[in-house]
Amino acid sequence: MADHSTTPPDDPGSAGDATITVPINDSAAGGTYYQPFEQAYAGETPDGTPVYVYVPTGALDGVAGVHSLDPAFDPTPGDEFEPCGQGAEDYVITQEQIDYLGDELADRIVASDEAHFGEIGSAGASGDALVTLVYNVQDENYYDCAETSYTAGYFAPGYIDESGTNVIVIDAFDWANRVGADPSSAPWGDGDPDNDSPELYEGVIAHELEHLLMNYADPGELSWVDEGLADMAAFLGGYDMTGSHLTYQQVFHRETSLTRWGGGLENYGASFSYFAYLWEQAGGNGGDDFTPDAEYDDTAGDLLIKRIFEHEADGMAGVQAAITEFNAETGSDLRSAEELFRDWAVTMYLDDEDSPRWDLASFDLGPASGGWTIDIANSEFWDDRGSYQGAQPENKWSRDPHRPAGDAVPFGVSYEKFRNPGPRVSLEFDGEDETSVAPHTGDTHWWGGYESQSDKVLDLTTPVLPGQTVSFWNWHFIEEGWDYGFVEALVGTEWQTVAVELAGTDTVVSSDEDPHGNNTEGNGITGTSGGEYFVDEPEYLQYEVTVPAGATDLRWRYSTDAAYLDTGWFIDDVAVAGVPAAVSSSDWVETDGVQDNNWTVQVISACDLTPGETTEGELTDDAGNHVYRFDGDLITTYPLDTKCANGPNTDFVVSVSNLPTGDITALDAEYDYSVVKRNK
Repeated sequence: MADHSTTPPDDPGSAGDATITVPINDSAAGGTYYQPFEQAYAGETPDGTPVYVYVPTGALDGVAGVHSLDPAFDPTPGDEFEPCGQGAEDYVITQEQIDYLGDELADRIVASDEAHFGEIGSAGASGDALVTLVYNVQDENYYDCAETSYTAGYFAPGYIDESGTNVIVIDAFDWANRVGADPSSAPWGDGDPDNDSPELYEGVIAHELEHLLMNYADPGELSWVDEGLADMAAFLGGYDMTGSHLTYQQVFHRETSLTRWGGGLENYGASFSYFAYLWEQAGGNGGDDFTPDAEYDDTAGDLLIKRIFEHEADGMAGVQAAITEFNAETGSDLRSAEELFRDWAVTMYLDDEDSPRWDLASFDLGPASGGWTIDIANSEFWDDRGSYQGAQPENKWSRDPHRPAGDAVPFGVSYEKFRNPGPRVSLEFDGEDETSVAPHTGDTHWWGGYESQSDKVLDLTTPVLPGQTVSFWNWHFIEEGWDYGFVEALVGTEWQTVAVELAGTDTVVSSDEDPHGNNTEGNGITGTSGGEYFVDEPEYLQYEVTVPAGATDLRWRYSTDAAYLDTGWFIDDVAVAGVPAAVSSSDWVETDGVQDNNWTVQVISACDLTPGETTEGELTDDAGNHVYRFDGDLITTYPLDTKCANGPNTDFVVSVSNLPTGDITALDAEYDYSVVKRNK
């Protein structure tokens, strides 16, 4: 039985070989080791794309002692990370399971993903072959038995770069209950349908394959778009998507930004439900068919999703550009990306199957998708958060323990419910006009941007000499241990990283630690300037470097990986030997650091709050829902006649969202509002 090695092999093998050796990254304990895998399945898609499944050598003969499968295997012995080591029986993998999954890949998943999004690219000697690795992924769950969530699968672009192979990974946990449309009755099942999570891993593969396709099509795309489309890949492939992603989004709705990726299940739920809503509003499969069938129809919602995937613009700008293209191609009049966001915010609360505008036809939010609705979450999970009875005079409103803090994540939604507030009320709302990361001095500073899988360079254009000190003020909030900032010097023909110190001290603020293979050059800057990551607010600090011997130029490089992003890296007031210096870049953004906040307040009611007239911003549907939409930083609504919202079973809901624009769109913003009694 082949054990792992900490030394890269001379010949790792390639897709189709009987054995291959693969670099495995431990996302919890850190470090990389090299694990031999053996081929367990070989097939091809109808159009000839080779498909392989590999497992750790010896895995099909049992679990005990198999490196990268046995939960007692310790890839980094001697450190503080001890494997949980329990439940070896949950990691049994059978040839029948592998054959089934391989056939599903070859006959369905790859074809559906490629049709809906794009073709698998060539990865060096392995070409367009697709390798699926099955092993026991080392994550938080691996080392902590109390951790209930786990990494079901992933795609890492590094496999293409390091191994020249298109690779996606599926965890080996509990295949007996998570593979097949009816696992309990499958040859590998335990006979208990209560344990089943049908086709869970099939959906994970479809999800991760979209990431691989996006890596070829647009590797800089923002995570919220890529992850939402990846969930759409599973959905469009016909796999059940009513599980934890939608549940977590319903429960943690107020804390969840659509556009600022946090990596939680709630983020997946928000991104997926937004794109599912767009797919439906664009017509689904066409002909009012909202049942995914794994077939690409080149029309309606299928066409829109493909245009979003293909467009080079990133984030919300890319979504809007795709909608514009879609309307031009089809003659449709689909609403803007931001208007669809506002309607999605209403839909996630109402989900009214009788409403053509505020319904997710493909899902029934609530009992059929995890048991939670926004109302249930606010009531039971958050202890009646945002739920108010009766009139709300200032002295009562300001002290209400159920009132949430007035902060908003970008492109998030809060919902607060009022019952019997008085016969006539209006809302008075005041939202922060701007939020910013202010320059250290002056009107502008340089920002490394907000883009996944990027290396953004800021050049020092002032000449330097070896031995000189280059100082710079910087503010950074960089994903700790995964993304890095570097100061680099050109020595001869090579750029070399330079150690960075806190100015005026001997304190080194850069690090050679490389827990995830993203700081191989060393001297990386990561985390929060002036504080503890995700505890303290970043602050502007002055750093400095010494120009090394033989160096002729200096630059700053901000490097991000394929997933989560923090606000990033700002640089200002650069000096060479104490004299102000000049910088330039085609990659970094010279910005005032201001985020322009754009607030939307929506009142959602099951009855007409302005009877006898159609007021500005009032929207209705055929199901009797009324929505009153107000935009601006300072809003006073017209009077709302709330007599129809009186009684024990009626209410109206106020939702608040910030749709920021500008160079920066990832900052929280503050707001306040009140419900004011009106006599007429």
